Amino acid sequence: METAGNGTGHVRMLLGAYVLGGLSQHEEYAVRAHLHRCAACRAEYDGLAEVPPLLDLLGEDARAGGPDDLAADPGDGGAGA
Repeated sequence: METAGNGTGHVRMLLGAYVLGGLSQHEEYAVRAHLHRCAACRAEYDGLAEVPPLLDLLGEDARAGGPDDLAADPGDGGAGA
């Protein structure tokens, strides 16, 4: 898993998918094990770990408007309606 530069490049590329739960079980285990021994990747993970709750908030705001708000095109000036 440690393949690039200072040995943390490949793991860092996986951290976004890791915090979003998008890795295979094997990849998740490998990243978790790496985070236990690498302070640099752990610091990067700590910053990324704040993103999913923020994405959840964004999703709630988008859903609050309803499907009609998503279908409206603010750039057409109402010509399509």
